[in-house]
Amino acid sequence: MNQTSFSKCTVIGAGSWGTTLAHLLADKGHKTTLWAYEADLVQRMRNQRENDLYLPGHKLAAGLNFTADLGEAVSDAEMVLLVCPSQVMRPVLNGLVDQLEPGTLLVSAAKGIENDSLMLMSELIEDLLPTALRTRVGFLS
Repeated sequence: MNQTSFSKCTVIGAGSWGTTLAHLLADKGHKTTLWAYEADLVQRMRNQRENDLYLPGHKLAAGLNFTADLGEAVSDAEMVLLVCPSQVMRPVLNGLVDQLEPGTLLVSAAKGIENDSLMLMSELIEDLLPTALRTRVGFLS
């Protein structure tokens, strides 16, 4: 089986689903950073190696890194996994779209629809991404 290796993976969203996916990537040996909006949660995850808010009682992979800085999170990332809630996908994408390099694999694992526009996450991503970044987009459901 051919396994793809990424020099850096980033998971955007530190809820239970995002934390689990980040842990699995790091546990498989990928250099992985987990971004959370809440700086205090990031600090606790660094200190305790646990997401006590969304995944209490589960120790996180030793190689997993944490940040509340969106620019730092996506800097040099080969794969960005979007796992933020649908109601904040637009502002999060707007905050990172100018920082993504062409060729970055963008994978959405977010579910739901945007409240105001009623767009699916796939429609929202297509709407916000420049053409150059749309060639490497995938969805995990």
